[in-house]
Amino acid sequence: MSCKKNFDACGSIGILISIVFGALIAVLFNLGLITFLNIAVWIVFGLSVLFLILLVAGVYLSAVSIPGVLRYCVSKNGLCLLAATIGTLISAIVALSIVLNPASILITIFIAVFAFFFALMIIALIALLRCIITNLFPGDQP
Repeated sequence: MSCKKNFDACGSIGILISIVFGALIAVLFNLGLITFLNIAVWIVFGLSVLFLILLVAGVYLSAVSIPGVLRYCVSKNGLCLLAATIGTLISAIVALSIVLNPASILITIFIAVFAFFFALMIIALIALLRCIITNLFPGDQP
């Protein structure tokens, strides 16, 4: 499979990877193999707040950037990154407010949703950075 220049994080590949990651984390959590999930939720909560701040700063900086690379990439990947970041932020707040018991199937499904949004947020950030790098250095592509 060749890597396209216009990879979309909210496309079929990004959603599929996020679903598989969410299902894998939910199964591992239900089996009791993931311990200290509260610490991971706090870390992901902090990352989602940081990504939200960086996205807002990117939108403001794209309005004043001269080359327009940041404007193009934020307009192309920003909506997916925003949706994934807000989904991660909301699911992290909910996960921090409940008792994470692996015996409950509803908690396991919620952990799958949480992991899905986290994976989508990371994939969207990678797509944004890849767009910026490929547009800043167009001649360096293999």
